[in-house]
Parts: sequence; C-alpha cells; structure tokens
Amino acid sequence: MDRRRFLKWGSFLTVSIATGGIAGCGGDDDDHGSNGGPQPEPPPNAGANFRFLHGVASGDPRADSVVLWTRIDGDNGGQPVPVRIQVSAQADFAALLVDNTVQALPDWDYTVRNKVMGLAAGTTYYYRFLLGDRASPTGRTRTAPLPGTPVASLRFAFLSCQDWGINHWAGMEELAAQELDFIVHTGDYIYETVSGGTNPVGLVEPQHPALVLPDGEAQADGAIHAVSLADYRYLYRTYRSDPRLQALHASAPMIAIWDDHEFSNDCWQDRETYEPSDDQTPNTARRRFANQAWFEFMPADVTLDANDPSFQNIRIYRDFTFGDLATLVLTDERLYRADHVLPETGTDSAIGSRFLVRQAELADAEARKIAAAGGALTPVSMLGDAQRAWWQDRMGSATTTWKLWGNQVSLLRMQLDGLQAFSELVARLVVTIYPSLSSVRDQISAALVTDLGTARNNGSYPNVSYDALKAVLSQAGVDVSRFDAVIKPQLDSRLPNASLLERYIANADQWDGYDAERRALMAFLRDYGIRNVVALTGDIHSFFAGVVMDDYDGATPTPVMVDLVTAGLSSNSFQNAFKQVVDSDPRFADAKALVYEEVNGVLMNTLNRTLERFNPWLAHTDTSVQGYSVVTLTPERLSCTFHVMKELEGGNTPAQPATARTVTVEVPAGAAAVNVIDG
Repeated sequence: MDRRRFLKWGSFLTVSIATGGIAGCGGDDDDHGSNGGPQPEPPPNAGANFRFLHGVASGDPRADSVVLWTRIDGDNGGQPVPVRIQVSAQADFAALLVDNTVQALPDWDYTVRNKVMGLAAGTTYYYRFLLGDRASPTGRTRTAPLPGTPVASLRFAFLSCQDWGINHWAGMEELAAQELDFIVHTGDYIYETVSGGTNPVGLVEPQHPALVLPDGEAQADGAIHAVSLADYRYLYRTYRSDPRLQALHASAPMIAIWDDHEFSNDCWQDRETYEPSDDQTPNTARRRFANQAWFEFMPADVTLDANDPSFQNIRIYRDFTFGDLATLVLTDERLYRADHVLPETGTDSAIGSRFLVRQAELADAEARKIAAAGGALTPVSMLGDAQRAWWQDRMGSATTTWKLWGNQVSLLRMQLDGLQAFSELVARLVVTIYPSLSSVRDQISAALVTDLGTARNNGSYPNVSYDALKAVLSQAGVDVSRFDAVIKPQLDSRLPNASLLERYIANADQWDGYDAERRALMAFLRDYGIRNVVALTGDIHSFFAGVVMDDYDGATPTPVMVDLVTAGLSSNSFQNAFKQVVDSDPRFADAKALVYEEVNGVLMNTLNRTLERFNPWLAHTDTSVQGYSVVTLTPERLSCTFHVMKELEGGNTPAQPATARTVTVEVPAGAAAVNVIDG
C-alpha cells in the first residue's frame, strides 16, 4: 500500500507544534497525517475565491494539545487550497505560537483539522485561519489542567439534540456568552431526517428554512432521510452555517460524541430501524458515509481509516483528564451495540422492540439470549465487549475525585405499572362521582388493583366483579344497589384494554433495554468502590436527575452513581412524542390521562407525575421542555443547572435571554445522591 495515500485517506489530521515564534508543521506518521514538512507561504490573494462560511471550532482539549477546525467554501476545480493557521496566547495575535500553512483537501470536503501540540496546560489560547490576507473569525480555546495537579473548579456545559427543523437555537447564543472551560455534546448534533421540503408552520424559527437533501430517500410517512456522503455533508454544512452555532464553537472547545441521528434514528451498528424489517439488512455504505461526515466536521482527536471497508472504520470512544478533579470518559453506544433485545418484527410488545415494551417479555428475551451465548453479554450489549473492558479500565484506574461519563442514552429506569396506574385513574373517577369518598381514595385504588388484577389473571376481564371495591365502599356508606346502578356502569365504560394492565418499560432503546449490561457495569462500580460517578446524558428530550441502582429489580436496590439528563436544545419533547402516541394509536387511547390532561382548554403535562410515581429514584423530571445544562464542579460537589428555554413567540425566536427558568440540582461528593436545590 502506498504510504502517502495511507496518510491522505487513513487519518486526516495535520499536526502543528507550538513554539515561542514561528512553528513548522510536523507530523506523527503513525497516528496523524501531515503535510510532509514545512509548507511555503501562500501568496496574499491565494484565497480570493474562497470563504470561511462555517466558522471555526476547537475540541478535545488535553493538557498540551487541542484540535482546531475550519472549512473552506469555494470551487477551484478540485484542487487543494492552502490555509494558514495562527495560534496565540493573546487575543490580538501580537505574538504567534503557531503560524503554519496546511492544505484543505477536496477529499475531506475542504475541512481542516489541525492538532496543535506543545501548548501549556490550563491556558486560554486564541486561533484563526487565513486565506491569503483574509482572516476567519477568531476562536477561543483552553487546554486542560495537567493530570494530577490540584484544580479548585471546572465550569462546563453539556447539550444534546439540536434539530434544525423544530423550535429554535436561541440557547446557543446565550451559552456562547458564558465563560466555560469546555462543552460536552452528547450527540444528535444533526438530524438525518428532514421534513421533505416544508417545515411545520409555527414550529420552527424562520432563520431555519426547510432542508432539501441532494439525494435522500423517502420514508413511508413522507419524510426524507440522508443516504449519501453528499447528504450528510449537506446537513453539517447547513447546521454550521447558523451564526449562533458558529459562536458556540468559537467560544470554547467542544468534546463531542455521536448518538443515533448522526447516522439513523434508533440505529445499531450499520442497521436502520425506520420500518420493522429495516434492520434485517445491513447498510454499511450509509453508515460509512455518516462516519466520514462526522469525522470531517467535528474537531475530535480521533482517526478514521477510509481503507477499512467495514462500518467500524472509526473509533470515537475516548477519555480526558482535568487535573486531580475530573476524568471524562465518553462511550459510543451505537457502533458496537447488539440488536434491540426484542425483534422489530414478531414481538408481542406494544410498539415493536423499543417503546412501551412489556418488562417481563423484555427480561425473558434478554435472559434467553444470554443463556444461548453461554452467559456472555455480547448479544445483549450496548458497548460491545472491547469497549466495555475499556470502560472498566478507565473507570477503575481513574484517580481524580470525579468520574464523569459522556453517555448518550439514559441509565435511569423509566417504568410504568399499568395495573397500578389505571387503578389510580379509576379511583379518581369514583371520587369524582362521590366527592365524600376522597378520604378513602387510596383504599379504593388498592381495592381496584386487587379486582382488576384478579380479573386479568383469571381471564374474566373486562367482566370485573369489584368484590374488594364493594367492601371498601360499603364501609364508607355506599350500598351495593347504589354501586351497581350508578358506579359500576361508569367504571366498566372506563376500563382500559387488558394489555395495558402490565408493567412497561418506556424506552428500550435506552439502557433499560440493555439491563444485564447495565447491572454488570453498576456491579463493577459497586464492588470496586468507585465513587463520584456521574453520567452526562442526552437523547430523550427531557431533563432528568436521579440515581442509578445496581439492580432496579432487586429486593433492595442500592444507588451506585448519578445520571443527569439534559433536554434537547431544539427538539420535539419527550412528552409530546408520547402525546402523539396516545392521540393516534387506539391501543393507547386509554393511557391519555397518564400523559396529559386538558383543563379549561389548557393542556397539562401529567407524564412528569406518572414517571415520578413509578420511578422513585427520579429526583427531578421535566418532559415537555427544551434547554441545556451548565455544571460547576468542585472537590466537594457537582452543581448542575438545567436551563429551560422560552417557547417560540408567534413562530419567531424568543428574545434574549433565552432561558425562561432554571432548576439546579447538586450531587455531593462521596454519595450517590441528587438534591434539588431550587426550581
């Protein structure tokens, strides 16, 4: 194999070494591509036909290095474009630590990714790119403190799910104005599916016109998803054209990981899941296109081997250390995960293999897969065997006070006991008929659990005898004839479908669907006494804060770590997604009151209450919002402030400040616990 072609295609990352003056461009031939030594200075008009339309970015800060990024927009017949990189410790660039020329190559969509090494730890730097004598915007970046050195505090943000085609990006502008050491992006940086030429009226800010993919493939619902490298590049270019996202990148280094929408919704490996039969056929080419576009547009210190024909031609899981205060471990929960435990087709579950899945069915299927594999977790793993071992090594060897986990999908159990939930709803109906019975509503609910459960188990449902309920009402002064004539007919008319009287998992695409591996990871932390572990999570378009148990189904679950979940910055909320299900699917129409209610024409979110009712480990729940999260970390505590965004105002972006309200939670050092401080 030609060595120079390997450097060109195998690892697109140039390297600069910071010095006290003008630095030459060097490279590590084993790990990073180089330009083959110092490059001649371009003439002043070398970039006359090119522009910096997509801003600048930095990422993956370490104690001595950071990755810088830009993209050159223009056309010169497919030839390389010389680009000059300058780095300084001064905002006016009075003294340069780096002044190099590299080539922006058409093979990589004219993006530039340059790793600057030889920097001082815990230091702020400024950088820019030049096309001839025309400069890009200036970016600010910061290196990490030296591992092992005392660090009094860190301040960083984490965010997720920035859909171009719904809600607004005003939060980016607000966040870019804050002084942050770094930003963690937990995934869904782009959304691969677009609306097919028209954005929903009034549901997206006017700054974001509808996206039109160059190639694209139509789905059954009329939406169109990316299929080609041109499609994925188009999405990143368009997202990066927004000045607010550019400002966010220019304000601080970003440490990014992907979730599903960088490739395909609820994906696993190189499989898509739009229709039940989709994941029976691999789509390796599409997965590789998605890998390459993410690699080109993220300032991440990772390598991609285009000569590797597999879909696993890139490794993005990695870790960072910030002095003696924090280790940040980021995992890839898509590229190596096994298929969802329940098949997309042929399942008895409510909706395929992923949403509102019967917990018993899920657990039984997982146990069977593990047994068939001789006890191995491989067929039910989200991380894959190699990454799981790496995670254990990183967590086990970390000597910092805090161990942060950049984690895409929530570790928190989110379950619903349908029998209990509907018994409580029916009890409310009884109290509505007889307000004088409000003092015994809990007893009524308990009696209904007995009556409905008995009828379900003996096969007589929906012909319920209500023996237990009659006994409670009789003691409260309601005679049997009155019950039979007035109450029973109304109860019978409100009984849900028998299938809803089960225990459900809300979302089996999360860690709830990979429970055996979650238990194994939590047992590792518990058994080795690894404390102060906090996950930074996105994906689910809600704010959650809670403790992760060693075994949620155990007799005495023990809290092991904490999961903090940030809402989508610009997304369709979790509560609204469930509202669409109960409004459109007759099987779940009876569950409407568990998701929302209408009071005097106003929609009221009841999903928060439902989730907290059946998941006592949730300290904070907010399922109908958008926003971002800011963390202040000290040796004594982790303080996280959830920023809830204002809604669109008449279809327009809300005025600054974008934050409507905040909620702050704290995690004390030494305890797997969450305390809600305010909000």
